[in-house]
Amino acid sequence: MEWAEGRREAVLFVLEEESDSRRFNLRRLAHYCLDLADMFDTDRVVPVAIFLRDANAAPLALVLGTERRTYLTFDYLSCKIAEMSAERWWDSDNLVARVNLPNMNIPEDGKVEVYAQAVRGVLALEQDSDLREKYIDFIDIYAGLTENERSRYRRQYPE
Repeated sequence: MEWAEGRREAVLFVLEEESDSRRFNLRRLAHYCLDLADMFDTDRVVPVAIFLRDANAAPLALVLGTERRTYLTFDYLSCKIAEMSAERWWDSDNLVARVNLPNMNIPEDGKVEVYAQAVRGVLALEQDSDLREKYIDFIDIYAGLTENERSRYRRQYPE
């Protein structure tokens, strides 16, 4: 929060998650941001696009106007999870980061260790057993371990 004209004014973060960057619609995100700015009567809106996989197909900005003048420019913060180092987030207290470890850049032959760190994170950070199960299902889907990798996981992490 920052002080603006003698009062505290919140910043509204608009998060858009997209698994497939080809489906990312920048006009839709701009529309959401404008609608929310109007709804909350603020100009303090920060759009954030979270890409689970390759973000190269996503447009970087939206520019509306003519060849003579630009009337609207819209861009956003981009979080490219696939480009983030899984090792950097190994011991994070951020549950979302731990669940997403398998979506991050994984070291050579590190898939089983990443899976283990993700599961450990959920078990350490989430107390609700139903949510634990849900988050571990996400990790299973994201990691996509082969049967050999699952066997290796069970041998290396019997607990």
